Order: sequence, then C-alpha cells, then structure tokens
Amino acid sequence: MKHIFTHPFSRRTNIESKSIRRATSVKLYEDETNQRFVRFTDLEVIKYHREIKIKDFFQTYACRIRYTLIEYVINYNENDKLDRFFFALKKALKENGSELLGYIRLVDIGENGGVHHHIVVSIPNINIKGEKLPQHLKRTFNGRKAHGELVKNYNKKMNYYIPKEIVELGINKRVFARSRKYKELALNKIIQKPQISSDFAPAVVNIKKTLN
Repeated sequence: MKHIFTHPFSRRTNIESKSIRRATSVKLYEDETNQRFVRFTDLEVIKYHREIKIKDFFQTYACRIRYTLIEYVINYNENDKLDRFFFALKKALKENGSELLGYIRLVDIGENGGVHHHIVVSIPNINIKGEKLPQHLKRTFNGRKAHGELVKNYNKKMNYYIPKEIVELGINKRVFARSRKYKELALNKIIQKPQISSDFAPAVVNIKKTLN
C-alpha cells in the first residue's frame, strides 16, 4: 500500500474541543497489487489503527485463568495528569503482591456531552467474589471517584470500544493511549493465545485489504 498524497480540506482548531472530531483531510493510496487507487479520510485511518491496538490488548490478555481485566471510568479534566493515576495504582498493586501488566485508555463523550476516560488495566488473575472490587482496587483521582468494575465479557467490551467516535480535545491532546509493552506472565508464553472473535464490521474494513 503506497501513500500518494494527502489532501487537506479543513483545519483543526482548539475551539472545537470536547466534541466529536471531524475529518479534515483525504488520503489517497495506491494498491500496488492491482494498481487501484483508494481514498480514506484521516479519521478512517486513525480508527483503523486504533482498532488494531484495541484488539491486540484484549487478545494478549484473553486468558482468564491468568489475567483479570478491570475498567475504570474517570470524568475528564484538562488539568489532570493521568500518569499520577497509574503511579498510584501501581503502588497499590505492588503493596498487595500484584502488578500492572498493561492498559489501554481512550477518551469518550457521552450523550449529554460529558467527556470521560475509559481505562482498562490487566493484572494477574485474582479471585473476586461477587461484584465488588477489593479495597485496594477501588480508586480515586484528584478527589474524584474512579468508577471501577470487573470486565466480565471481553468480546463485548472490545466491541464497545472499537466503533467509538474520535473525540476532539484540541491540537496535540492524546485521546487514545496504551502501555508501551504488554507484560505477559511467564507461563503464558508457551501457550497459544486464545483468539477473540468479533462481530463488529468496521467502517474502514477495506483498509485492511489495502494497508496490510
């Protein structure tokens, strides 16, 4: 897949912060296998790459025998430094004989316009009885409660994230991130990773045939 050119037709501004991001350019690619040209908006390309990263996370930690996934939802504040949330979580896990193996986070906007973070973390499997998280996994952040719950259905959660719109927070503001490396438990390295099936057909499905 060869990138030919990018045609911008609009510009991003900080005025549109805390809203659904709109496309601002069209990218033209040439499929060198059949000499056909295809066009995608910048948002379609961003969503495509984000989908790959989301699926990679859930597939890496799909083994329930070895891993537990927990989701936190935190209301957005432009002055927040999420590194502090992860630092405090890592400290609490270490004090309780556990560790943070990996995470993904994305910014979402609700129907009422409220902007918030979705954070899913992976830790070594723990036996959680009932619906309540252990006390050390109940988190707050900058005086606000971080709503946390156990991820029960991995496929459902993965497919909930994939079609999410890209939120505009302003230029150079990150709206999706993941840990640099996904740490796996030693025994898991000799076991084939379970494959997660997905019924979601992304709008950018054609990119997979052309960019790969």
